Amino acid sequence: MRKAGLFLLFAALAAGQDSRVRVWAVSDGVRVNPVSGALLEARPDIHPDYPAGDFRERNLVWDAATRTVSLKAARNEFTAFQAIVETTAPLDGVDARLSPLKHAGGAQIAAPALALFKEWYVEVRRPSTGYERTSLGPAWYADALLPLRREKLHTGFPFSIPDLYNNIPGQKNQAIWVDVFVPYERTAAPPGRYQGDLEVTWKGGRSSIRIALDVWDFALPQESHLNGDIWNGSMKVMPPEEELAYYQLAQQHRFLPLIYAYRPKLQVDGARFHLDWSEFDQRLARYLDGSAFTKKYGYWGPGYGVPVSHVMLPFDIEKNGSRQTAWPIALPQGGRTPEYEALWKGVAREVRAHLDQDPRWRKVLKIAFLDGLDESYNEAAYEKMLYYGHLLHEAMGRGWFKYRVDGGYSPEAMEKLSREVELWVCHTVSFDIDLVRRFRAKGVDTWFYGPMIYEQRRNSGCGSNTFLDLDLLVNRGIGWAGWKYQAGWVEWEFDWNAYAAWYEAENFKEPHRIYNGSGQLIYRGAVMGYRQPIASIRLKAQRRGLQDYEYFWLLSRKTGSPGAADAIVNRIVYKRPFGKAAMLDTEIWKNNPDEWEKARMEAGEQIAR
Repeated sequence: MRKAGLFLLFAALAAGQDSRVRVWAVSDGVRVNPVSGALLEARPDIHPDYPAGDFRERNLVWDAATRTVSLKAARNEFTAFQAIVETTAPLDGVDARLSPLKHAGGAQIAAPALALFKEWYVEVRRPSTGYERTSLGPAWYADALLPLRREKLHTGFPFSIPDLYNNIPGQKNQAIWVDVFVPYERTAAPPGRYQGDLEVTWKGGRSSIRIALDVWDFALPQESHLNGDIWNGSMKVMPPEEELAYYQLAQQHRFLPLIYAYRPKLQVDGARFHLDWSEFDQRLARYLDGSAFTKKYGYWGPGYGVPVSHVMLPFDIEKNGSRQTAWPIALPQGGRTPEYEALWKGVAREVRAHLDQDPRWRKVLKIAFLDGLDESYNEAAYEKMLYYGHLLHEAMGRGWFKYRVDGGYSPEAMEKLSREVELWVCHTVSFDIDLVRRFRAKGVDTWFYGPMIYEQRRNSGCGSNTFLDLDLLVNRGIGWAGWKYQAGWVEWEFDWNAYAAWYEAENFKEPHRIYNGSGQLIYRGAVMGYRQPIASIRLKAQRRGLQDYEYFWLLSRKTGSPGAADAIVNRIVYKRPFGKAAMLDTEIWKNNPDEWEKARMEAGEQIAR
């Protein structure tokens, strides 16, 4: 009997079957625990409507009976899923290959539009401060996505389970992220079904799953219609080619990295000054004219040839007493003088003249923001905001740029500031829609900034909630809240502590608070031997939400009004997520990502009809 059992085992292995191993799939909206194989988001104790069921057998994208992953997408869109390699015994040499997705008419989607990533895990040991009720809790979280490569570098493909380098005690499964980009041109991706296979191999066995992608007969626009940005402090000091890689990754994920502030070289001699734009132009011209996002620089994906949506102007004043931050010049020791104002205005006029030279540059929105007055809440600060706003408007004209302030300003303060301010980036805790509409009527554009969900007021200090231990809907929700409020958005950072974050979830620590993965959506690839920035799953979730916004934009254009899109969005985000009324309320939207995905597909079907 023993010999017969061994014979059957070896026969199964020879046939490519291995009873120890199971390959299954989930959507891009959840994460799988590498030890237990359970969904981290399957927590009905937190939200009763979180996902439930036997996900290995069937879920929104996966059917184990037919071993098929089913996806739907428009052209010019990324869609994604995750393949889970689960084993009851250690595996070595695990690898994956993805065949082109082929259409019956002969078209096919292939690399680089098809991409595989090995998911990297980081351990959350305690909840992010202020999110004790909604944190998914201690566990190993998949986040960084290591691109497929064949070099003999140890962290990517092939890998073992347990992973020798990720070092997860008791690991029994490993997730592989699959990105699929559908080309923009109809000739390259005609509507209909595309099919291919994902093959997973290991020493002694193999398994494959089928991919069925249905492409609608419409494309998401090249331009992104939801204004917004993520503040960043590192790209400006990178070598230009490294910076280019970050800009291109951001363009593929439909967001703008906001850099404060690129500046021409400036020499001042009394009342005379000279601006040297050579380094500025060499660095920024390709972003302002869109050529950075073309084949010339190796780009592919959405936003092809589209310039950045906006850029910060170089002006600033003293910050925290430091005169070094001021540009063009710091305030004289004796205070404001006619000569001081004349120099500010003269430089401002030359800034406008230079940025107006190229007609492509003129299409890029210019924003003036004084970091030295950021989130300042006193009468002296308000007076300075109005003073410098008036100076810049006199020099560069109203309508050529937007004068921006960031913070949770009171209605009384905004009444004063609205005389000069044209863009208010408002903390989500203060983003009351009735107040916002009041200032929109005065010509003040409004963007929201900060956490998507508040458990308590102290969460307002975190700048955003990009945290590892929250569900992915807080990232996807940006696009949906942007549509619901018809407002732009801002987050703080995507590259914060991005070296250490590979191994330490608590990348933000103070005596009374810790955050997991705060302001950190992109990892530094050099840590793992890559010469490129590494996207996170949270960045992919944000991309999903920003693409969703384009569905709503297309649907409103097709129907001639926002009503159909509003109905879909309001069914999912059924409460106002921001403002004081939302404080302490963690039930503001449906918490099952499948419901969001069904709503996206409903919008797609309406557009396609």
